[in-house]
Amino acid sequence: MKNDISASIPTLSLLASLAIASTAIVAKAAPPEKDREAILAMAGEYEVTFTFEETVPLQSEYELKKPYEEDAHELVVVVEDTPEQIALQHLLVVAGGKKVVKHWRQVWTWQDTRIVDFQGRSNWKVREVAPEDVAGTWSQLVTQTDDSPRYESYGKWNHDGGYSRWESAVTARPLPRREHTKRDDYQVLLATNRHALTPTGWVHGQDNLKLIVSENGEKEGYIARERGLNTYDLTEEMDFTAAREYWEKTGKYWAVVAEAWADVEAEKGAFEIVKEIEGDSLSEEIYAWADTVSEDGKIPAKSEVREVIESYLK
Repeated sequence: MKNDISASIPTLSLLASLAIASTAIVAKAAPPEKDREAILAMAGEYEVTFTFEETVPLQSEYELKKPYEEDAHELVVVVEDTPEQIALQHLLVVAGGKKVVKHWRQVWTWQDTRIVDFQGRSNWKVREVAPEDVAGTWSQLVTQTDDSPRYESYGKWNHDGGYSRWESAVTARPLPRREHTKRDDYQVLLATNRHALTPTGWVHGQDNLKLIVSENGEKEGYIARERGLNTYDLTEEMDFTAAREYWEKTGKYWAVVAEAWADVEAEKGAFEIVKEIEGDSLSEEIYAWADTVSEDGKIPAKSEVREVIESYLK
């Protein structure tokens, strides 16, 4: 018995040492505060300019489309702030600030090993990434206006020279809203996204390739290269009261929707979002619920929201 106990002592010591070493590794892997500060700095009240221009045709008969430019005003609010995850919600204000449109949400996660990849034609697949491949990186998940996934990728923040910027890996995403109801000559936008802070706010730059994907998911070729620059300049010229009031009334509901989607993405390896069921879309149902919450304040349970989401998934 004594020999057995004595033999176990080095093993216990080794386990203790490994536990201490593991704790040290975790401590070293904490997200840099400068990264968190840069992400949080994107919150605020902005005048926004969206500009996109096709620059290179990649098929012999393809004609470049006219450049796109649009101005808007957006309120960006912090809706989640934990040491390893930050979520920012964009709220568009139109009609002189009187009307509010819930826009996209960006969720930043430190050293994220599960990435939701768009496959084309309303299909998404969850990709497992090795921890060593995402060491020191932040993923950025961007959601649709109804909080369903839009695209996700990861990259590192860089702060040298006092210039804070982040660049993604190449990221597959659905057609942008400026084109998804007008075009069917491509199915996937392959984008490299860059977020950078400026003295007056921040910018979102894009280097895009427009890709044709067949019905069975095969890549068939690129049609054009495009560059984009969305400029967010802080402003005091717009009244964002309506946006803040909308979020005060509905923010808790949208948190439930986001949690339901997070559960779907955690449990499913792949899924397709059906566009319509008997003339209704998932987005319409989710927004109808938001209108009801805004009026009576009754927030549905996550299980109820999940049931609606599941009914539109294949």
